Amino acid sequence: MHKLSLTALAAGLLMAATAAHAADPTLTLGRLVNDSLSTSSRPSDGGGRSQDYTLQLGANQLVAISAKSSEFDPVLMLFAPDGSRLAENDDRADGDTNALIVASTTEAGEYRVRINSLGSGEDSVGAYTIKASVVSDD
Repeated sequence: MHKLSLTALAAGLLMAATAAHAADPTLTLGRLVNDSLSTSSRPSDGGGRSQDYTLQLGANQLVAISAKSSEFDPVLMLFAPDGSRLAENDDRADGDTNALIVASTTEAGEYRVRINSLGSGEDSVGAYTIKASVVSDD
């Protein structure tokens, strides 16, 4: 009976994690998304706020993902279908706090894009835009 309870608990946790990601909004390639982080957004690891998006990508694609905000410093992360971190970027250039990831995919599937805000309080909330585009299909 103890073994059955642990199996049921593990299955419940897996379903909850899957349901949480199923509720994430979808990024569509080539489409600019206007969104915002608020004090009710999920806390990020660095003390700011965060939002995840799902993104369907094919194998062997070179993808560029950008996030821009004039209200907070965005950080982007890209996660592969297996959950491993594929890429991360804070500042795309000197003097520019906007974020840009350029990464190659190895497999087709559902990728996760996370935008985090640096800072805390009012410095970690506000409007942003995010966009994903395929640069090359090899």
